[in-house]
Amino acid sequence: MPVYESGDYETVIKRIQEKTDALRLEMGGCLSEETIMAFEDRHKIKLPQSYRLFLKSIGNGCAHMFEGCRLNALESSPCQELSAPFMLDKFWIWEDDERDLHTIEAEMKNQVYRGNIELIHLGCCMSYRLIVTGKCRGEVWNFTDVGVQPCCERQDFLGWFELWLDNQDETDYFKDYVYDEEDE
Repeated sequence: MPVYESGDYETVIKRIQEKTDALRLEMGGCLSEETIMAFEDRHKIKLPQSYRLFLKSIGNGCAHMFEGCRLNALESSPCQELSAPFMLDKFWIWEDDERDLHTIEAEMKNQVYRGNIELIHLGCCMSYRLIVTGKCRGEVWNFTDVGVQPCCERQDFLGWFELWLDNQDETDYFKDYVYDEEDE
């Protein structure tokens, strides 16, 4: 499922509302435009449109996702230097990187651990994060202790959340992921 086009958002939001109602999910209260803008001003960013629409129309977080893990509310989401750009545009498995550790750690700090909001922490050093700056702005990526990669090749927040609604704990966010050895 690709990143949705902005012209699709209204239809997708309606579909997600119907699914969350049918599943009787405990969603957090919707946020006002003023609350969202205050967060953006505080962090010197503009949230991706799909996520803003979700916060305003569906809810701010969800009590239970992924075997008891919750979708973080905006104000409680761990944020990492939001205004600094997330520099990656393809996966990076640093565990397989043969460069020296100092170089890898510096690159991680300057390219990976910034410009993203943690959506869900799954435990065992694994989380899903919304990229809010850089080339991949709007996409949801999987972060682990050994590397990072986009979900489902390229998945935006609405597609990521809807895929979970359709499959819940059986969701395979990597089923469409294409590994290209030339990317290494």
